[in-house]
Amino acid sequence: MVASCVSCLSIGSRKAARERSDSIDSPREAAKQVRLPADMSDRSVRKKPASKGSSPGSSTHSGSTTQDHELISTEYDFATFPATVHVRNLPIVVFDDEVDEQMVWDSGVVKDGVVQHAPGPPDVRVKNPVVMSNAYRGFVVQPHEVRYLHYRDVGIIFARPLGGRFMQPSIDTVLVCRALVDCLGEMKQVKRVIDVGSGSGLIGKFAAHYAQGDGELEVTLVDIDPVAFKYYQSNTFNAQNVVGAAGRSIDWKFRAEDAVALLNDDAAFDLVVSNPPYIPTKGEATSSSLSPLSGGFWEGVGLVAYLLKLISERPSGPARLVMMISSLTLKSPAIINALEAAEKRGCKLRVLLEREIGWKAWYAGPAALDHLLASQKELRDRRKVAGCKFFIGATAPGNSRTGLDGRDDLWGYHWHFAYVLEVQAPRC
Repeated sequence: MVASCVSCLSIGSRKAARERSDSIDSPREAAKQVRLPADMSDRSVRKKPASKGSSPGSSTHSGSTTQDHELISTEYDFATFPATVHVRNLPIVVFDDEVDEQMVWDSGVVKDGVVQHAPGPPDVRVKNPVVMSNAYRGFVVQPHEVRYLHYRDVGIIFARPLGGRFMQPSIDTVLVCRALVDCLGEMKQVKRVIDVGSGSGLIGKFAAHYAQGDGELEVTLVDIDPVAFKYYQSNTFNAQNVVGAAGRSIDWKFRAEDAVALLNDDAAFDLVVSNPPYIPTKGEATSSSLSPLSGGFWEGVGLVAYLLKLISERPSGPARLVMMISSLTLKSPAIINALEAAEKRGCKLRVLLEREIGWKAWYAGPAALDHLLASQKELRDRRKVAGCKFFIGATAPGNSRTGLDGRDDLWGYHWHFAYVLEVQAPRC
């Protein structure tokens, strides 16, 4: 059970032990994703400095036990939580700095606020991860299952709340954080940040940790789901203990409301970050129309179009926008038009990161989403839009554009390209 944790977190039943799976080299080695060496001992994730009398990579046993095996205080620099937080059994999910490898320890605990895992290497190491729970690699973290998720010194204890509509962190979430590393490294004075449709809050928490500048940093997390609002106030999100770059204090603002209404009232943020719904409806993919912003929590690209219009047209609007879009998003003519209109108004656009990832389209039923499949030309060639080159649409299962890791032989995913897009306002 979880102590001092909001009631929306529930521990799901543990599944069967997950199998380790090694990647298969692809014949298409020209893919742009980075290939990692088999030995990750010198580069995977950030590690704590070795304590006196120990060697790098060694760990000290804590003496706590669960399921008849001894746990260790991890060598990685995991987040700490208030001492009232206890979780008896949860997977530990870690991504390396470049999001080129995912590591999972099946059995971990949080004891007195300290995250610990079983001795030895992770149970699963996945190179070039394409989804958060790689079922075809032999493991699945269920949506309502409590897990600890860690990336570059920032971590949360999270489970998709029963009764909550917002999604658990996905591979998209971590990719946006990776792109923010580059963006925030260039921004020397950030005073106000807003995470639009903040969901698990990981992106906003990551920005709070890394945004540079002097004085207090204001960070707003806004999600229409009041259950998300409750989670941000919990000890398992642990906002109160976040310290910004160079020791900056954080002024957190949690809002359970429509983000569009909030931004219509006040858009003067230095940075807007978002992992919005980016899958077009059939109407959006086959015409220049947009569905209502409230059309669905995963489908409909109205929020993407709104954010592009906000940064390009509002004089007192945000200075910079970083958001996730996809080759699926670009099947919408309205989004193509919005990107080109933003460039014409003087916005500077660039792709901070791209990655071919899996799209579990099967749940919509056979042929239900065929309007998002790429044409033969779209499969082969990128299209230049607003100065950026994008693939458009999804591939059929077994026909990825990169062929990386033999993925076409492993699972019946459709494949699409995720793009973390940066848009600078005309005045920047």
